[in-house]
Amino acid sequence: MHRNKQEEERAVSLQFEEGSYTVYWRTESIHLLAKEFALLHFLYANKDKAFTRSQLLDRVWPLEYPVERTVDDHIYRLRKKLKRWDEISLDTVRGYGYRLALRENKAMLISNPSVHDPEMQEVIHGLLRKYHLFGQGNSIQMLVHQQEALGLKISPYYQLYMHFIQGDLEWLTSTDDFPLEERLYWLLIYVHALIKPAESLELYRLAIQSPLLPAEYRQELRILNIIDIYAETGQYQEAKRLLEETYQVMEAEQLTYFKLPVGIAALSVELWGGSGEAAEEQLAVLRSELKDAPYLREIGRFQVMEGLWLLRQGRVREAELRMDDGLDVLKMSLNAPLYLNSAYQILLYMDHHRTPGRLRNKYQQIYTEIGKSYGVPVYGQQIVNTVINFLSTDSESSDLPLT
Repeated sequence: MHRNKQEEERAVSLQFEEGSYTVYWRTESIHLLAKEFALLHFLYANKDKAFTRSQLLDRVWPLEYPVERTVDDHIYRLRKKLKRWDEISLDTVRGYGYRLALRENKAMLISNPSVHDPEMQEVIHGLLRKYHLFGQGNSIQMLVHQQEALGLKISPYYQLYMHFIQGDLEWLTSTDDFPLEERLYWLLIYVHALIKPAESLELYRLAIQSPLLPAEYRQELRILNIIDIYAETGQYQEAKRLLEETYQVMEAEQLTYFKLPVGIAALSVELWGGSGEAAEEQLAVLRSELKDAPYLREIGRFQVMEGLWLLRQGRVREAELRMDDGLDVLKMSLNAPLYLNSAYQILLYMDHHRTPGRLRNKYQQIYTEIGKSYGVPVYGQQIVNTVINFLSTDSESSDLPLT
């Protein structure tokens, strides 16, 4: 019986880490040069398809002018580095060019009993839930990368979530592995940092009303994500009303893991529209709750918002140091959307309080560089248009410009 495509990809599944130009397979990894990495990534994404040297130059060296010999040299070096991975072959197609082919190594296909053990799988997914709670994106990535070698079977949710936190915007917009309904929530989180808050608010409202979006995602948008946007658009009373509803839902459904994220959202509301006394009170509550809580996402976000509070008080130097600390923590957590969103929220807050000069320019540059590192200039508008076209039948509304 022939193996289907999904079975084949389980046998040889490479993972690509763009930040370090590292390729993972099973328990092994190989470090590549930037163009070697890009060439292998492209050929792997188009496995079994042959490309001419000119086509490869266009796709991997689009803004450069190397000669065709450059492709040959890179293929040669890749073959040497991939030599110990017999299942991966860079084939020469005589008179045409190159292709990447995957070959089954039957000696490596021995079944792992732990994959079929329910107790083991529950332990692993409990561990993944903890990593998710703590904001340890690197730990989640490690388990997903090594799932085959460790005898794990990671749920589809974490397969999707890994691409989300890595900032893999190309995959999120184009993959056929998950329907758009399942990716839409994650795309919306990125949209918040790409367009004006008033425009994001309209899209979030449409998403909450959409029957095509899974119910759990609609609930999370309603009781958490949209609150920040109401605050950013100056709708303080509506944000406060939604917070009260959120606390009621949390109590009724015992959503204890929402406590800190909602506490951060409450602080955001007070920073944007509340009194100084209310902001100080919420800051004190969160300091106490985070004192012994190793949650990197919430710690990073809290530090950014504490910096915004210091900025509001005119304590500019202290504010800058605190915001930098928060962004560093978020970067360390390997959570791309939260890192990008927090930089964007700093800019929004500075514009709201008319913060001029060096500091505003600094965080604009930081936001721009973070965006570049995740491909926002290439995929940002596509994300926005994808979300709009899904949520609205008005094609004229599908051209909201990026900020």
